[in-house]
Amino acid sequence: MNNLILNKKNVHRVNNYFNSVKGSKNIPYGLGSRMIAWFCKTRFAREKYFKGRKNLFSEFLSILPGNYKDDELMPVVLYCNFLKGWRSASLSWLNSRKLKKYVSINGRNYLDDPLKEGRGVILLNSHFGLAQAALNIFPMLGYKNFATIVRAKGLESLKFKGINEKSRPKLLAFKDNSQSELFKQMFRAREILNEGGIVHLLGDGYHGMSSNTINFMGKLRGFRPSYAELSMATAAVVLPMFIDCSLSGKVTIDILPPLDPGDDSMSAGEKRNHMTIQYARLLEEKWKSQPWNVNWKFMEKYLYQLDAEE
Repeated sequence: MNNLILNKKNVHRVNNYFNSVKGSKNIPYGLGSRMIAWFCKTRFAREKYFKGRKNLFSEFLSILPGNYKDDELMPVVLYCNFLKGWRSASLSWLNSRKLKKYVSINGRNYLDDPLKEGRGVILLNSHFGLAQAALNIFPMLGYKNFATIVRAKGLESLKFKGINEKSRPKLLAFKDNSQSELFKQMFRAREILNEGGIVHLLGDGYHGMSSNTINFMGKLRGFRPSYAELSMATAAVVLPMFIDCSLSGKVTIDILPPLDPGDDSMSAGEKRNHMTIQYARLLEEKWKSQPWNVNWKFMEKYLYQLDAEE
């Protein structure tokens, strides 16, 4: 029966509807999540539709510590990377009761306490798990002054176009290779933080005005310390955050304790490096313990980076 349903033409047709604005609004989140989980468990998904991704994940697992079996994890890594834009956008159409059913947050006090004191907060996200869900979940929970720094190119993706307008964050968009636009949006981010608002950004992106190169899981990896610079300029708290989505569609947001900003004995450069290393070590631990949540584009980038010994 599956062979009659599962062919590339049919899958592309369903995929296109999921990746439409209508799909994000009309496909119930629970039903859509179950459909994605079912598809990712099929042999067709593993052996044909995602054949190249399967080889990538197998190579990635082979160099990680631990006794992982790629055949067992393959449905999970496919689920964690497939149709993430739809899942993120679909969440924005849930009512408060359904949102509470599917979304839980650990460490929310780390966010609420500084906000009550009037301090700005930098939510430091990563290309890990269902990261884009943060774009609408926090506005849905009533956090008003919430902004995200984003590439202008990304605004055309479903994670933005499919979002319920009522749940849309403030967008601080910049064009690729435009340092002046990025500088302008960073200045706007500083204003929001000084007002006691929240700025959401990705700490492991490859876009920024400077880079700290460190040993990340045995590879030389550059990290942009934009969050550290914003924190130093505004005294904002930097909160690392990771978002996991299970095969049942349940979303778990883990907000971790704030990064240590350093002390007055450190130079600005030392403080930037201090915070960058803390974040990189947290991300490294997540990659090792939950490799299925690593964005597969970042898996590929990692495999081709230089070894730290070289």
